Amino acid sequence: MKFTYNVIRSKRKSVSISVDAECNITVRAPLRMTDKEIEAFLFEMKKWLEKAVTEQIRRAKTAKTYSDEDIKILRKKAKDVIPKKVSYYSKIMGVEPTGVKINSAKKRYGSCSGKNSLNFSLYLMDKDERFIDYVVVHELAHIVHHNHSKEFYALIEKYMPDYKERKKL
Repeated sequence: MKFTYNVIRSKRKSVSISVDAECNITVRAPLRMTDKEIEAFLFEMKKWLEKAVTEQIRRAKTAKTYSDEDIKILRKKAKDVIPKKVSYYSKIMGVEPTGVKINSAKKRYGSCSGKNSLNFSLYLMDKDERFIDYVVVHELAHIVHHNHSKEFYALIEKYMPDYKERKKL
């Protein structure tokens, strides 16, 4: 498989690679990294790249399309369900978000801002109930740990011992 890619150089220390939904490959590299070094990095990452591109193609083929009516229904359901779940798990975990918002993000189901405001995608409502609970607990745990450290996952596990199974959903 031959790849074309875009290089973005910046003041950074490490090199990274990403594949977006349209299978565009982006290499982010330090300013001083040569084209030859980038090509060597891509050669080392060839198997990963093939897998990532194949996964994006699979996702595109299986992606569900939503009508305006579907989105309206999901948003209404999210506005009803998510705040109740956040309230329930907040009390159990002893944390309090500064706000809870529903958005139409397609690439992430939830996020926690630096000011502890939680955002949830309306598309979360199309998932298994146990997964929805996991996402809520995951985002609430970010109020305590703004990272994905061992301590962060230990906190999730404390309140949701089966979180690994739920995450797979």
